[in-house]
Amino acid sequence: MDSGVLTMLTSAAFVVDILRRAGGRVAVSGVLLLAGCGESPAPQISGGPPQEMAPLTITEGDGPGERQNSLSVNFNAQEQRRHALEPGDAAPALSISRWMQGEALELRAGDTVHVVEFWATWCGPCLMSMPHLAELQTRYGDKVKFVGVTDEEPELVEKFLQKPAQGGQQTWGQLLTYRIAVDDAGKTSSAWLQAAGQDVIPCAFIVGRQGKVEWIGHPLAIDRPLQQVVDGTWDIAKGKREEELRQAANEAISNGNFRRLLAVAEQMDPEDVEAASLRMLALFQLKRAAEGNEVAAQLLQKLQNDADGLNSVAWTLVAEVPEGLADLQLARKAAERAVELDGGRDANSLDTLARVHFRLGDVNRAQELQRQALELADESRKAGFEGVLREYESAAGGKSSEK
Repeated sequence: MDSGVLTMLTSAAFVVDILRRAGGRVAVSGVLLLAGCGESPAPQISGGPPQEMAPLTITEGDGPGERQNSLSVNFNAQEQRRHALEPGDAAPALSISRWMQGEALELRAGDTVHVVEFWATWCGPCLMSMPHLAELQTRYGDKVKFVGVTDEEPELVEKFLQKPAQGGQQTWGQLLTYRIAVDDAGKTSSAWLQAAGQDVIPCAFIVGRQGKVEWIGHPLAIDRPLQQVVDGTWDIAKGKREEELRQAANEAISNGNFRRLLAVAEQMDPEDVEAASLRMLALFQLKRAAEGNEVAAQLLQKLQNDADGLNSVAWTLVAEVPEGLADLQLARKAAERAVELDGGRDANSLDTLARVHFRLGDVNRAQELQRQALELADESRKAGFEGVLREYESAAGGKSSEK
């Protein structure tokens, strides 16, 4: 991954994701912290009846018998609803001024699950997540219907759909396999995003077969909840609890409180990749290198067929972990497996593998791989990749390994 670092914190559900890269490239190992683009601040919505399942209350224990800075979770706290639209509520209607791609759609209870996602042509993280949503639409077919909603002018969206997509082999209109729609004077955004207290995009809503909102979060974190909604096994109350823990984890990371982060991670599902990723990050930051590397090795096993996940783990080990703590051979195995899985056609995986070789002291190999990454990179990343290549050439005494 390149040196143009972007770290943005928003809650979502995957693995630990500290996202770096201008454009929102995922960087730590999964997706808890995901890049987003800020919308105008949503209005505060108060009042309403108490929730059936109140959000978690996170407190640091300092009373008698409690370990200082330990973290406890109270599932029974009685609090007011925080937003007008939350998981378990009936999904609002879609107010659309123009359907740019795909047939018009109404959200009705029935045999189909729906995903409503908010995006914009100017939002880099939105563009990063759209190919993934297209893949999911293809995978699920008629079981799930995806809708991407933007509040931009139809003419601007039409031009965007005609532009080359990432990789340049298709236009965005050809790449996107799901419906694209333009909001009607902000009515849909108001009824969904603002009502749910969401002030960043991309943001996705899963609407179940009963017409209720089942989940709200970042599109790159949608896989597990979507599969469970389709299977009929999704637990809304459990999902709310998980979201509260993610928010606590985000807060801990943003405050640099890694003891607290570790405590939060240990209350998550121990089999979940997200929890493992958070534990790995916390352990390394707490200088508990042996334990951190053990968790990293476990992640490599769980992600052995996930190129993006492996790439993210490798990047974490070589770029996010304090120097001297990470097992760089684990990073090499993860990066090489990611390149193997994507056939050496992904610029980001090659960029990560180049960084691994650079950290291992093989500067010539690092240069070779970085040049390959540069050739495959889209225009938005070329400058950053070139800067990394100059870094490697400088480390080699100004000598290029190019033949």
